[in-house]
Amino acid sequence: MNRDEQQLAAIPDHISFDLMLKATPSSESGKRFIYFEASNEGVDQQGERVLAKALEESADFFLKFGNIDIDHYTILGPKIGMKDAMTYEIGRPVDVRIDGERTFVKAELYQGKGPLAEQANMVWESMTGLNPPARWYPSVGGAVLAKSMQIDPDTKNKVAVIDKVRWSNVGLSRTPVNQHLPCAESMPMGTFAKSLNGFVVKALEASYSTDVATLTGGGALGMQSLDVGYTSMPYSYFDFRERLAEALDLSLVKSQTEDGLIAYAVHEFNLPPDAAAEWVSRFLGDLKSSLINRSLQ
Repeated sequence: MNRDEQQLAAIPDHISFDLMLKATPSSESGKRFIYFEASNEGVDQQGERVLAKALEESADFFLKFGNIDIDHYTILGPKIGMKDAMTYEIGRPVDVRIDGERTFVKAELYQGKGPLAEQANMVWESMTGLNPPARWYPSVGGAVLAKSMQIDPDTKNKVAVIDKVRWSNVGLSRTPVNQHLPCAESMPMGTFAKSLNGFVVKALEASYSTDVATLTGGGALGMQSLDVGYTSMPYSYFDFRERLAEALDLSLVKSQTEDGLIAYAVHEFNLPPDAAAEWVSRFLGDLKSSLINRSLQ
């Protein structure tokens, strides 16, 4: 039995797991990352199609100089006289992945207590502290460098095809221009993971100690494809943590070893094994921290 299992086994029966693990996401999750499909080649409500090739060619510029905001206010605000436009900047991109016609982004949200962090805190809390989580949809922004009119082969309508851009922004919105996109996620799970089906890499095979949110490159946006149902899958780590804590409180988990918790998460929550291992490891770490904090009080 390893140290985490010993800590778990040593907890008295009368202590509630659920109460021990109550905490706000911003205080325990370290860096705050979100994941989204930023664009595909569907025709948006403005009759435009942005080619993935155009975004791929500008991805390095976006990663170096780009930002994440709400409704493109950091771009539009100064043009309409908004004095607080920069308070709507909520983060920056850390990774971009192109798959065919789809463009995926991993972004880090800002943290802090001042006015410049208020919108970032609001977005994060709305995605992780509400049940169900709030829906935020991405929209790419920047400068169009080349555009041509073409005939859509399906609708036979004229479509403006954007094939060269200076990509500098993604705006999160409740009412997106491109309605073909899924909403942003606080973990690469659910809709995001499903949209990655067919090209994702198998990650985290042997390790239970790496936080998915800290990965970069292929591992950052890669999550083993899901072939199971989505109805009972936790929408975030914090949803998973509360549900697992409740299951432990109710003695629904037969084996309270690390492997037993992973098996329960795979079977009951429809998580892929690598994601279940990551979140169980994180759960045990949170539990250990909670035990230490209680012993110091």
